Amino acid sequence: MKSLGITGNIGSGKSYVLDFLSKKFIKTYDLDKIAKNIYKEDELVKQEILQIFPDVTSKEKEIDTKILGKLVFNDDEMLHSLKKIIWPRIETFIQDKKNSNQNEFIAFEGAVIIDARWHKMFDYIWIIDTNIEISKKRVLNSRDISEIDFMNIINNQMKLKEMQILLENENCKYSIIENNSNIDELNTKVEKELNQIRL
Repeated sequence: MKSLGITGNIGSGKSYVLDFLSKKFIKTYDLDKIAKNIYKEDELVKQEILQIFPDVTSKEKEIDTKILGKLVFNDDEMLHSLKKIIWPRIETFIQDKKNSNQNEFIAFEGAVIIDARWHKMFDYIWIIDTNIEISKKRVLNSRDISEIDFMNIINNQMKLKEMQILLENENCKYSIIENNSNIDELNTKVEKELNQIRL
């Protein structure tokens, strides 16, 4: 069984790449969605978060991730506290899915795969890289997010060079897939990388 971690900054197209793989009958997991499920379903996580962030619940008494996101992206200490709560749960999820997977191939997508040091859990890493202006245009046109919020998120995410240095220092197998053109070109690049892994 081979495992793949797909990462990249906001608006890079990493979720599209994950969906592309799922259509190839590859087992895939979106770690952002997994995190949201943990916020919603794990009562211990809720308690830990509300001890630090008491004002982040919605009318339905659920963790409001939009409010939580705005709080932590403006406060490094709060962001670190949140990571200490949620990241170990996601790491456990990844390991559990890898251990139970019966397929030839499994893929996970998440913006913080390298930042969280989860890259060590995968056989291969794909970094989806996109020009920041293209990313911004995509995000502002498709999501309920302001330009200020977009820039706050980008500034809190690892830069491509930082990712490369870390992966190379740890002898990780990785590829950079540029996504600055059209869908057909991206599909071709992903198909090529997928074939390389399957060799």
